Amino acid sequence: MGILSNLFGKKTIHNYFYGTYSSAPRFDGDLYEQEIVRAIIDCIATHSAKSEAMHVIMDKDGRISEIKRNSPYVKLLNQTPNPIMSGFDMKYKLVSQLETATTAMCYVEWDVREKTKPKMMLPIQFSDSNFYEIPGQGYAVQFHDFSGKEVLVPAEDVVIIRKFYCKNDAFGDGNTPVYNALSVQKAADEGLLDAVSISNKVRGVYTTKKSMLDPKDAELNQKEFSRRFNEAAKDGGIIGIDSTEGFQQLNVSAWAVNAAQTKEIRENVLRFWRMNDHILTSDYTEEQWQAFYESIIEPILMQLGQAFTNICFSQNERDHGNRIIFSSNAMVNMSMNSKTQLVVNTRELGIFTPNEYREMFGYSPIAGGDVPRISQNYINEKGDDHNAV
Repeated sequence: MGILSNLFGKKTIHNYFYGTYSSAPRFDGDLYEQEIVRAIIDCIATHSAKSEAMHVIMDKDGRISEIKRNSPYVKLLNQTPNPIMSGFDMKYKLVSQLETATTAMCYVEWDVREKTKPKMMLPIQFSDSNFYEIPGQGYAVQFHDFSGKEVLVPAEDVVIIRKFYCKNDAFGDGNTPVYNALSVQKAADEGLLDAVSISNKVRGVYTTKKSMLDPKDAELNQKEFSRRFNEAAKDGGIIGIDSTEGFQQLNVSAWAVNAAQTKEIRENVLRFWRMNDHILTSDYTEEQWQAFYESIIEPILMQLGQAFTNICFSQNERDHGNRIIFSSNAMVNMSMNSKTQLVVNTRELGIFTPNEYREMFGYSPIAGGDVPRISQNYINEKGDDHNAV
């Protein structure tokens, strides 16, 4: 025994064993590592990436007069924009970055020999980019390419789309307002993990009335009791103690958010992205899908179309009606009954081609199916009736 034991006599020593310490740090700003956020972003990006880019010519009335199906822009946007991505991949990545960082950028590299022909389209990692003003020469964007090489390109060759665009001139304003809700969500998740961990680890308080204040003696005594406790757990579950020992079982649990609070936190995050569980779990009605498409997907496709149009075409080309548009078949998600009614009501008007009807039902196109069929009842005297039915 130590000298302090002799001076103070018998004391009761308390040893907490199998303990753990928990803390819930605030949300660190990495949105994409949050389960609910990643699910939301994946949903929005996936539905947006299903769209098809089209190079069209608009007439003076703002209507499509020609579709350029062999346009190099369309081939890059829909097929192989760069050596490591498909068209779907690039659109998915751009929309994901838009939702995560509220800014997405894509560099359009031009053919050295044909200055008006695009060679490659490369999404820029927003967190690895810088925006500079070059006095008298406009703006430039700095980033790293696939090989890690630092690249500085004119901003006029960079497609930029933004969200929450208010205070910052070049970029979106970020997702900071949702951080508080995500901090609580993170604390709730870690609290639940700690509750499970502690309930499986902290057993109780061991006490001894022996005259010993030496820390080494206390530690040895606690370890010996811990060994006996574990052995008893394996063999009958009963442990024997003498008159100098005592054990008080503890029911220890970490604080955890209740079900109602958890639901409210989740609803806050969903509202921030204007999302709901029906869309997130693909359990939506026709009306719910239409609302989601019109409020979330369609505005993103409009942004992409305008941004790529401004970078891909000169002012003169735009004056002559050249546009990039992104089209998504919203009717694919209509109910079978609604699709059938649509076909019945429009089949004689020539609004849709046979292949467009087939696409609505998930069938592959057929040869000659891109020509609309019009009932002879709707052919005027001067009309060409070779497509009449």
